[in-house]
Amino acid sequence: MTFKKTEKEIIKAIVKYGEKEHSMAKVLNKSKLLENRGLVIAFASNRSYVFSDKQKYEWEDAKAISYISELISLLKYLIANRLITILPINLREVHAVGRHYSKPYRPGYLEVDDAILDVDSNMGNWIDKATNDQTYWPSCFSEKELPISAYLECFFSVSQELKDLVDNDFKNEEQIRFEKQQRLTWISIAVAGIIGLLSLISRCN
Repeated sequence: MTFKKTEKEIIKAIVKYGEKEHSMAKVLNKSKLLENRGLVIAFASNRSYVFSDKQKYEWEDAKAISYISELISLLKYLIANRLITILPINLREVHAVGRHYSKPYRPGYLEVDDAILDVDSNMGNWIDKATNDQTYWPSCFSEKELPISAYLECFFSVSQELKDLVDNDFKNEEQIRFEKQQRLTWISIAVAGIIGLLSLISRCN
């Protein structure tokens, strides 16, 4: 399979942080992939609340949900092809993905680094700590609509095959073989050229 740029970024993060952070949510927080895109996912009441930065997205901007859907689809592919193995976690360790710090604030609310999140209503709300303004657009999905929690709130292990794929810059064995053969061909051509040139020089002398 040929991976897109965004998919490669996610896979690199999984391989880089997967040795120490055995939770997919923790890997995403460590890599700041969601944070850099202005996205935060909060888990509460068997729902996933997705918040998108108003400075980066319009209201109901498809790009925000598309990235998360792409993330989940990639994880499904990696699992189906045994490139990663997951094990569900019964204990919630991460309350929000996309922020380093998150914890329950009071019933129906979570606290992250820079905001208080309402995770009790149908839509949710993002209340900025500094301004009390809603600086992120809120949206809410059930696990049936968008199965985020099942793939992020889990332990996982990374296969050697996936590690090798990243180490080889996402080239498969056939591509690696072809490149080696191509290099040998060019080396042979260069050596033949040098021998021919030296032979010509020796004749002239």
